[in-house]
Amino acid sequence: RNEFVGEDPDVDCDMVQECHSYVPGLSIKPFWNSEDFSWANDLKSQYSEIREEFDTVMSNMAKLKKEGNNIWAGALTTDAAAYGEGWRTLVLMDRGRWDPVNAKLFPKTAKAVHKSGVPATEVFFASMEGPSSIKKHSDFTNFVLTSHLALDIPCSGQNKCRLTVGGETREWINGNVYVFDTSLLHDAVNDSDSTRYILMLRLWHPDLSPVERKALQFTFDCLEFPGLVSQDPGERFMAEKTVEAIRKFPLLE
Repeated sequence: RNEFVGEDPDVDCDMVQECHSYVPGLSIKPFWNSEDFSWANDLKSQYSEIREEFDTVMSNMAKLKKEGNNIWAGALTTDAAAYGEGWRTLVLMDRGRWDPVNAKLFPKTAKAVHKSGVPATEVFFASMEGPSSIKKHSDFTNFVLTSHLALDIPCSGQNKCRLTVGGETREWINGNVYVFDTSLLHDAVNDSDSTRYILMLRLWHPDLSPVERKALQFTFDCLEFPGLVSQDPGERFMAEKTVEAIRKFPLLE
């Protein structure tokens, strides 16, 4: 799907939805009101604690790199090339599975996300060096939204760090939560001389039914664990138990 979804092509020129993976009938809007999501309000209320933990762990980069897993990795696919070399991640959850190593390095953050009840498929810290920009692009999937908890924003409140989705621009401000649709064309700018940090989440679109979420997750699980659809009951059972085990929230101090 590659379709204009705005009302006026002359005004809403970036309201274009590009999707390789598409579920019909889902609501389309650049930004959602974060206050409509209880999990977003919970994360916003935990900002100070999350920020304090982040600053503490980041203050010893040598220890973090030694003990962590793929710390501040760059873009790994050609689809992510638009992010540029200055965009890096530190993953806490991927494909619905927590990284127990990194979660233990950021236990307060991991627990806050888990307790909030956000229907997340990915959770990670993302850095963006300044000055730099992320080129206009789509994430190619309409059944997953993106959220940012603005963690450490240079010149917060001075309009130096901005996100534009579908032609609508918002400034990142420390402690605020943003929910938006990255199947629409979007880009970002860091006009400061410092690195911008956010806690980034990808989550199921709220219009999806529980059955649809389960079906989509099962589809992705089958790509990684083909035994889930094996004709052999024993192989299928073992695959189901494996998936169940890796979905569990890690034991944290």
